[in-house]
Amino acid sequence: MEGGEFDPEYIVDLATLTGAIVVALGNQITGMWANDEGIGKRVRKAANRSGEPVWRMPLNAQFRKYMTDSAFADIRNGSIGGKAGSSNTAASFLEYFVPHRGYDEDADKIPWVHLDIAGTAWGPGSKARSEGANPLFEFGVSGVHVRTLHRLINDG
Repeated sequence: MEGGEFDPEYIVDLATLTGAIVVALGNQITGMWANDEGIGKRVRKAANRSGEPVWRMPLNAQFRKYMTDSAFADIRNGSIGGKAGSSNTAASFLEYFVPHRGYDEDADKIPWVHLDIAGTAWGPGSKARSEGANPLFEFGVSGVHVRTLHRLINDG
């Protein structure tokens, strides 16, 4: 199955993708990237109403240009300068694979959101470094953003 085969309304992915987001936002806020303002606002609203805060991070041409400016490959998964901007570069790498509607390069890409849960996935009861302000973090793996996704799907 391919990403656009069923023409979804939107795509949301969650991953413990980078340690860099922990440096940027700590263990209480999840980094969020979106290629569409509408779905970004909907996810942020669902997250806030669920008590699972997110912070919008940039997707911009600087990161995409670096990844696609190669004499050897269509795309490379690497940062602009070592660790600098690495969470943004990683999200841009994922965004590269979001399909266009109907696989038509002239069509808009399917609205997409990436949540980097590297900082929020674990609570202090396991390996995390947070103080546990969110009650979900008390016992280990938090299940972070399950409530957000439930609210997003049910509330529209």
